[in-house]
Amino acid sequence: MSAPAFHRPLRTCTGSLWLVGAALAAVTSILALPSLGAVSALTFAAVAAALAILAVTTLRATRWAVSVSVVLLGAQVAGVIGSAWELVTGVAPVKGRQLQTLGVDPTMGVAINLAYSAAASALFCWWLTRRLRSNSSPRTSRIVDIC
Repeated sequence: MSAPAFHRPLRTCTGSLWLVGAALAAVTSILALPSLGAVSALTFAAVAAALAILAVTTLRATRWAVSVSVVLLGAQVAGVIGSAWELVTGVAPVKGRQLQTLGVDPTMGVAINLAYSAAASALFCWWLTRRLRSNSSPRTSRIVDIC
């Protein structure tokens, strides 16, 4: 039997990425409270809490968390495309104003988002490569079975 595609080093990197995301969301929540209001601050705080929970449960190899992580990592490919497009064509005015209100340079904010999404996409590629290499069975597997 082959090792699971979502092995310990990949879980460690993914959990660490979720913790970085939680920290970014927590800092943004603090910055948002005086400038954007309580609703925005609570939204960022909820994201921070969710990512922290996902990080811990991914590191513990909880089945649901690993499955959610694979889906979220794969979805970040769209984040790379969107962030790269924004850097080339310019940050949308509404997003630019929101970032400036938080005290963040809009281009820097989008660049940070691009870096985060690129890291997540790289982790997804790592998982996919391991999954394809370990796939010796002709049956179609559900994502829960292959993590």
